[in-house]
Amino acid sequence: MTGAAAPDATAHGFHGAVREFTVPVEQGLVAAFAHAVGRPDPSEPPPTFAVVADRFDPEYPRRPPVGRAWTDGVPATWLHVEQWFTFHAPLTVGATLTARRGPGRTWHREGRSGALTFVEECTELFDADGRLCVATGWVDVQTAADHTGLTNAQRTPDPAPVVPARDGEPVLVESLTATHIVLYVAAAGDFHPLHHDDAFARAEGYPSIFAPGMLTLGLTVGAFVDARPTPPLRELTARFRAQVWPGDALFASWTEGDDGAWSVRTRNQHDATVLDLRASCAPA
Repeated sequence: MTGAAAPDATAHGFHGAVREFTVPVEQGLVAAFAHAVGRPDPSEPPPTFAVVADRFDPEYPRRPPVGRAWTDGVPATWLHVEQWFTFHAPLTVGATLTARRGPGRTWHREGRSGALTFVEECTELFDADGRLCVATGWVDVQTAADHTGLTNAQRTPDPAPVVPARDGEPVLVESLTATHIVLYVAAAGDFHPLHHDDAFARAEGYPSIFAPGMLTLGLTVGAFVDARPTPPLRELTARFRAQVWPGDALFASWTEGDDGAWSVRTRNQHDATVLDLRASCAPA
């Protein structure tokens, strides 16, 4: 996938109207999300839990009206190329958060596939005392080329060599199943049919459903936190490089830079990079 970095890539913030809504950190939802991303303690919100704000956003486009089909057609299919988080205070089960959500940056570039338009949306979550706990944002790209063709082009041709886990490389998932994808979709609230409706995906020209990038990110961050018992996370910036499909295996590896930040790579069984992640921790 094309990288999302722009000259003002660190200038996160709102660039338009902001809407507010509440997000309950409910025990059952925490447990469901933790189960989906492989966390051992369902009583503690996983690092990427803030994305469940989608479930409570009254204007969220990837949730069909109850009892009806998509009223205006299915949501637009853009490429999710980046997700970032900044962590300020821990989320606690039982809290009710206030979410502030609105548009972030928009910029344009020329890529190998033609004109690219990048669009960011930002979300901030505050506790009952008005303290900012987590800020996060996604970046999508609209391409001149067809999304189906770009996505299918990322697939490794069969047959292809299988590269098993290397020494010290955690196995995030041995063989991703459609059920695992649905577990995540239900917990996170991203109901785009390309992630759970196989008949729809095939009708659109894909070989099957595919995993949300945020499932890969949730699995990766969990393994990284488990293996690196460092101070709490401060920032995450993830770049989604390729789709993950049912049947894929995922492995992660990481290295620490001179600045103390970590570079994390998630790959599939064919040694293709599906996710690049930069992670930094709070000062000890």
